[in-house]
Amino acid sequence: MKEGGTIAPNFHLRVSLMIIYFLGTWPPVGKFRLPYLFYTACSFTFILGILLSAEIANVLAHWGDMSRLVAVATLLMTNCTHASKVVVLLRRQPRIQALLDTANSPAFSRYDEEYKDLLISYAWKGIFHHAVYQSFGGIAVFCWGFTPIADLVAGRSRRLPMEGWYPYNTTVTPAFEITAAHQGIAIIIACFHNVAMDTLMTGLVAVACSQLAILERKIISIDNEESIREVRNDKGKSLAVERRVLSYRLLKRCAVHNNMIFHFTNEIQDIFGTVIFFQFLSNCIIICLIAFKVSQMKVYIPAVLVGMLTYMCCMTYQIFIFCWHGNELYLHSMRLVTAAYSSNWFSSTEGFKRGLQIVMARAHRPLTLSAGKVMLLSLDTFVQVRTFLSDVLSQNKTHSNIL
Repeated sequence: MKEGGTIAPNFHLRVSLMIIYFLGTWPPVGKFRLPYLFYTACSFTFILGILLSAEIANVLAHWGDMSRLVAVATLLMTNCTHASKVVVLLRRQPRIQALLDTANSPAFSRYDEEYKDLLISYAWKGIFHHAVYQSFGGIAVFCWGFTPIADLVAGRSRRLPMEGWYPYNTTVTPAFEITAAHQGIAIIIACFHNVAMDTLMTGLVAVACSQLAILERKIISIDNEESIREVRNDKGKSLAVERRVLSYRLLKRCAVHNNMIFHFTNEIQDIFGTVIFFQFLSNCIIICLIAFKVSQMKVYIPAVLVGMLTYMCCMTYQIFIFCWHGNELYLHSMRLVTAAYSSNWFSSTEGFKRGLQIVMARAHRPLTLSAGKVMLLSLDTFVQVRTFLSDVLSQNKTHSNIL
């Protein structure tokens, strides 16, 4: 897991994949696949299946009651998006495994020792985003799970952590305790699982960013140790020719590396683009619904209020990590143009210069990721989404004050 006393390259991917595996959504290949799939069905039913059924039944049972619909809609949308990501992960597991294999293949790891600082840097960034994202989600679900205990201490009536319709009376013992315990445990596990799936997606983007950073350094360092000079001895001419041939070979290797990163990024877009779009859409609606719910609260219960506010922060941070990684990918791909100018191209052969022009022409079409081919994943998009949500929330607050 660690190398030389420090974190290993791509360690952030291992963390996400380990959580996904133990929670039942990464079936192994071989004789244990069938028993594992049974475990997958049981895990999905416990974490999401029962909650989704209760929430959908609650929507149907209280259709037309806006306050009840708003109360259940936030988690219903989160769980639906979570379920869709589980389906994508299971259906496209071979393609995702191919991406993971590429990330650990000799083509992407041949420079690990030489550029270990870059790989470790991106691994730490992945761990940091995972920890912050998990912290927001963990605080929110802990507050929701703590709600029945807070109600008991305050002497209020019994209330489940989450809204839902069940075919039995959930206010009597032991039905209340069993249902509340299931909801509390399920949402905590679901939070870890959801965060792991999101950080697996962004972790793959981070791998592409680190490879682009390595490629940038490789292009700059081509023939940059010292200029090719005429050595006035018997082997001078052959040394100069050998140096030029070596430079051209390094440039071809960089072009192949660039092409692999291009296909790697396109595969990430093809696998996860649609589910990221629905995640963006549901997050924006959830943030607005939470703000509306807070504005309509007449009694502010600390556990409930803190849970909703941290959940809003979690939804916002979820949008941010996708936009941040998409922005990093764009910036790193654009830097390849500058890297081409930074090499000693002027002292190289015409073939080298033509090859460098091809690399520059490819770099002028930067790598980008989009949410369902509707909006680019960039910090500009995040700012626009945040501005839009701020306007909606301010209008909602004004409307509530008028009422």
